[in-house]
Amino acid sequence: MEIKEVMRICTGHGVKLQENSVQINESGVDFKAVVAKDEDGVTWILRIPRRESSMRAADQEKQVLDVLQSKADFEVPVWTVFSEELIGYQALQGKPAAVIDLEVQDYVWHIDKDPLPDAYYATLGHVMAEIHNIPVQLLQGIDLPRVKSEDVQASMRQRMEHVKQCYHVHPDRWHMWQTWLDDKSIWPPHNGFYHGDLHPGHIMVNENSQVTGLLDWTEAGMGDVSTDFLSHYLLFGREGLDRLLAAYADAGGRVWPKMAEHIVALHHTSGITVAEYAAVSGLSDMEEMAREMLKAPPES
Repeated sequence: MEIKEVMRICTGHGVKLQENSVQINESGVDFKAVVAKDEDGVTWILRIPRRESSMRAADQEKQVLDVLQSKADFEVPVWTVFSEELIGYQALQGKPAAVIDLEVQDYVWHIDKDPLPDAYYATLGHVMAEIHNIPVQLLQGIDLPRVKSEDVQASMRQRMEHVKQCYHVHPDRWHMWQTWLDDKSIWPPHNGFYHGDLHPGHIMVNENSQVTGLLDWTEAGMGDVSTDFLSHYLLFGREGLDRLLAAYADAGGRVWPKMAEHIVALHHTSGITVAEYAAVSGLSDMEEMAREMLKAPPES
């Protein structure tokens, strides 16, 4: 997308940008992200949908943000522009913990990574505990994905069976899934509200590496809160996961004895999530990615 096209769209929504300030980030699957300053020098974050299906959960996301703005102790976007063509809000304080560099296909970190600071763990644990403990009644009336705690296992079993009908699943992976499903002691005894896409690019931090806000609530829902730990586990392994769970528990997050083991097992179902997204988006590259993930044996 050309800068002049971005400026045209934004001007049509009452946001006049400084042309030399426009930065376009193409890493998002659903949205092109733009960072730019308006004529008054105010920094804006602008999300331009790639296709009609990119806006499938926009109404629900807006309602979630409206609730969080008045109830959360951390910052969330305040959408002042919301149409089928553009979502826009003034930038939150701080900067993302990391951003994806498409050329190297990896994160570029804005905080110390090896190891992550204690302040990052403590504040991320606090924010996650706050999210997962949000009272259900505050979210009534919002058409979010919802899975009751007693249905989490059954829901996962259904997802496995459905993906097996459409893709080849490696026998060892399938056996691992079934062993996990049959171990009732590992599954969560409760559900909660979750962010659904909690990775470093959506986590805002200040100069002291403290988490101050969260972006992009498109995948938010009610169900197994373990999903919010997956990205951290993928990046920092079991040691990093244990540190985050300790901070989460200290902040009032609800944990159970085999929560870490459950998160590790959930990580091995990532191919299901990709397959489901491929079905919703119609993207052939996502379908191919799911096929490769599912046919491969589980990593040890």
